[in-house]
Amino acid sequence: MLSLALFVLACSTPDVPTEPSAPTPPATEAPDEEDPTAAPDPAEAAPRVNLNSATKAQLETIPGMTPKMVHEFEEYRPYVSIAQFRKEIGKYVSAEQVASWEPFVFVPVAPNECDAATLMQLPGVDQAAADALIAQRPFADAAAFTAALEGAVGPEKAKAGAALLK
Repeated sequence: MLSLALFVLACSTPDVPTEPSAPTPPATEAPDEEDPTAAPDPAEAAPRVNLNSATKAQLETIPGMTPKMVHEFEEYRPYVSIAQFRKEIGKYVSAEQVASWEPFVFVPVAPNECDAATLMQLPGVDQAAADALIAQRPFADAAAFTAALEGAVGPEKAKAGAALLK
C-alpha cells in the first residue's frame, strides 16, 4: 500500500501555478547552407566514370553493379549518347535500375553533335538549357561551348561540366 501511495505521489503534478512560457520560435535554416547532418549524395562523393574508357575496376565501384553488367557496359562501347546507353543496358535491367546508375557514369559530350538528353548529363543543364545550347551551335571549340555553358548554369557547374566533354 505504501508503494502505491509513493507511485501516485511521484506521478501527480504539483498544485503550483505556472507562468505561461513564451512561444518557441520556429526553426529556420539559412537559405544557402546545407544541412551538415544530411547524408552526402553518393553520386557527388565519387567522380563519374566515362562509359567509353572506364576500366572494369572503375565500373565495379558503381553501386548495384554485377560482373555480368560490367561485361554488358563494356560490350556496347563506344556510347555516342546517353539514350544509346539507356536503350542497350535497358535490355538487361529495368529503366529504374539504369536510371540509378546514371549519376555514376557519363557519355562524353560532343557539344556540336550530342542530343539534349546527353547535354543534360552536365551539371545544372535541364531541358531548357540543353535546347538553348543546341540553338547556339556550332561552337568553335570547347572553350566557346564552356563559355555558353557558364552563361546557362554558372561558373562552378560549367567547370564541372567541362570535365565531361569529348
